[in-house]
Amino acid sequence: MLEIMTERCCLRPMTDADFPALCRYLQDPGVMYAYGHAFSDREVWDWLRRQQARYVVPGYGALAVELRETGEMIGQCGITMQDCAGVTAFAVDVDADTAAAVGEETGTSALLSESIDATPRTLQVPEVGYLLAKNYWHHGYATESARACMEFAFDVLGVPEVFSCIRDDNRPSLEVARRDGMELCGRFNKHYYGQDMEHLLYVARKSSWAV
Repeated sequence: MLEIMTERCCLRPMTDADFPALCRYLQDPGVMYAYGHAFSDREVWDWLRRQQARYVVPGYGALAVELRETGEMIGQCGITMQDCAGVTAFAVDVDADTAAAVGEETGTSALLSESIDATPRTLQVPEVGYLLAKNYWHHGYATESARACMEFAFDVLGVPEVFSCIRDDNRPSLEVARRDGMELCGRFNKHYYGQDMEHLLYVARKSSWAV
């Protein structure tokens, strides 16, 4: 069974018994604003089933984040393959306004550089994603868990780059990406639940990653 241990957390596959804990944050509008809406019970079950299917193929996915001290599930974090539609919307040299808006230096991605051409198409990238119950924000759990998942992606999955797709107004997630040594490398528009949402793309490269 896939488990990732950090100093304070155990990341493990989700089970049906985690449904109540999932509801506590997936049905919280304050947590789910980046998704455009809080989930219904059916959407929470669909979310759980999707992660469980990923544990079989490709063998990894979003994992439950559990406090080692208490055993409480406080959220989720993991590596998933995500479709980035309309890859021509990415910019390896991010415009100055975008960089200034988030107050960061920009980086580049070899994967994106090789993929950008004149024809819009879908690009799949390995993404580290994290989502925690609101009362566990600002304690470093997301940063700690995401860093461990990035190490797993580099060392076990053998990927050269890990990405994070974050809404441009999601400041807490942007700060986690920066603390974990990721660099802003692009932006794109994501269509999700009937809405177009502006996203920033962050990347960490195994060859130069250090936190």
